[in-house]
Amino acid sequence: MNQIKISLALGLGLLIVNNLQAQNPTPQQNQDINLRSTQAAAFGVQDQRLIDMMMPFVKGVGRNITSLDNLREQSVKPFMMPVREIEQVGTEMSYTLAACLEFYYNQDNNYKINLSPDFITLNLLGQNRGLQFKDAFQFLSQNGTVDSAILPYGSQKLTNAVYNASKFRITNYLHIFTPLTKSLQKIFEIRKALVRGNPVIVEFNADPSLLQANGKDIWMPTGVPSQVYPMAVVSFNEDKRMIELMSPWGSDWGRAGYIWISYDHFGQLAQNGFVVLPIGQ
Repeated sequence: MNQIKISLALGLGLLIVNNLQAQNPTPQQNQDINLRSTQAAAFGVQDQRLIDMMMPFVKGVGRNITSLDNLREQSVKPFMMPVREIEQVGTEMSYTLAACLEFYYNQDNNYKINLSPDFITLNLLGQNRGLQFKDAFQFLSQNGTVDSAILPYGSQKLTNAVYNASKFRITNYLHIFTPLTKSLQKIFEIRKALVRGNPVIVEFNADPSLLQANGKDIWMPTGVPSQVYPMAVVSFNEDKRMIELMSPWGSDWGRAGYIWISYDHFGQLAQNGFVVLPIGQ
């Protein structure tokens, strides 16, 4: 009974948020509002009002909420490029960032763009920056990354070709929840982002069994969380009360690189949630 009440509350909350957003008269006005908001906002937006204003609606992926049926599930998984496995110099963070950033650029490029995660890692290491999301977001805002055709996966050093190559950048990022956010609110923010067609980058605190989930559809923790893993949230399902995660560990992990986790476990273990804002969104 409590789960039914919670689901109804989440559903009504999403309906209210999206109905309020639907009052914006035209897409051009929405774009102008988002541009002004981006220019006025600090880097790394945490204010909930600004997050609601600046969260992209991805055409062809996001949904206009019209009934409770549309709230039962949503997935951006079909629009993501195939899951890749970290190469020697790569990090989970850079691979997750590249996968989520290229998701946006591919909407208008017929899924021909594969962004280089190693460009991010090598530059952060070369500039003596930390391998933290805050540093990576700042780097992507200032410098961006390149197509993997310019710097292939597994590259161990930067080549001269990267300097004149087109760069894929972000304008800002939305910090949609923190470790202090209540579990129920984390699920609400994930659903809200996915309904509008956005993958969510998360820092996920788990025990070592997460890395040993090859061939599994569902993961359940078996021990004390000991490591934070960057991953991407790509789906939710209200009937199953589960979240689907995309890994940077290749197609052998989970089920073709994806795995489901319950709302309860996700709310307990997810530490931070981010949505990137590429240029043009």
